[in-house]
Amino acid sequence: MCKKETISLKKLSMLYFLLFTVLSLAAVNSQAQAPPPAPVVVSEIKEETLQKPVTIVGGVEPRKRSVIASEIAGLVEEFPVEEGKLVKRGDILAKLRTESIEISLREAKAQKTEAEARYRLARKNLSRFQELYNKGVASLQQLQDAETEKDALLARVSQLDAKIDKQEYDLARSNIVAPFDGYVASEHTEVGQWIQVGGPVVELIDMNIAEIRVDVPERYVSQIRQGDNVDIGFDALPDLSLRGEITYIVPQAGRESRTFPVKVVADNKDGLIKSGMVARVSFLIGEPSLVKLVPKDAIVEQNKRNFVYVVNGGSAEPVQVTTGIAIKDLVQIIGPVEKGQLIVIRGNERLKPNQPVKIVDHNRAEVKD
Repeated sequence: MCKKETISLKKLSMLYFLLFTVLSLAAVNSQAQAPPPAPVVVSEIKEETLQKPVTIVGGVEPRKRSVIASEIAGLVEEFPVEEGKLVKRGDILAKLRTESIEISLREAKAQKTEAEARYRLARKNLSRFQELYNKGVASLQQLQDAETEKDALLARVSQLDAKIDKQEYDLARSNIVAPFDGYVASEHTEVGQWIQVGGPVVELIDMNIAEIRVDVPERYVSQIRQGDNVDIGFDALPDLSLRGEITYIVPQAGRESRTFPVKVVADNKDGLIKSGMVARVSFLIGEPSLVKLVPKDAIVEQNKRNFVYVVNGGSAEPVQVTTGIAIKDLVQIIGPVEKGQLIVIRGNERLKPNQPVKIVDHNRAEVKD
């Protein structure tokens, strides 16, 4: 073999080596750039026949609202409550000074003791005059006077019994107590102030059950019934969604608005709902239609557009959708998706288009009443 052929073979080998090295590095670099499988939680796209909700704005009202008044007149000696305080039934709202009542009560009891003694004496005198009259010693007038004295003293005892009952009643009512559990909405008196009979002490509201009044247009009122369930949201509590119940429908429309007042109640034992809040009540009164539903967590917003990540062949593909009816934790989606497809509901915030995924859990979306 000549020298020139040897050099050509060496150059060709070197070229093959360099080409192999470049291709190997490219393959390694390509593998390094590919995103690793992301752990995700998925759910299936469900189809349900639902009625389209009609949402009407209303206002929250307390279940009970009462201005607590004093049954007796008196000077406020203690006033242990303040606005916003939660009180229980039987808690003291105010104490009135009772010295004058106690003095009158002792006086009435002493007068009764005297009247009872005089009554017992009058009965004895009547018996004595009866015997004397029977013997012809006492006159009829004397007998009648003795009987009148006895009856008058008996009436005096009864009168003093009533006076004592009244004083004891006033004494018991000097402690003004809460008639039900509730919050003090406003104060109407203070220590040292004189309260007349029927004078206001505090305004008490019961928010254990929240009542919501909505004015329903006449085109919808024929489609709702007492006892129907409704969904309720609150502008001030965006994360709170409750199921309520229609308690009554007033069968009289406003003359100008042509709307019917409807009362809805919802449980509020945690006290999050406040009187006066704006509520949005959704009545299921539209025409039934077949819709696709996914958990709300499946929706990813990017550049003011909504997407869901559909799992297909081990990777997640973003699909643009439009949202519609919201039912509890589910939302309707409209787009090129099908019932039964798996969509990502956890771990979708950081996914890239067609990124490999690893399913770590599979939740099943359900529509619950």
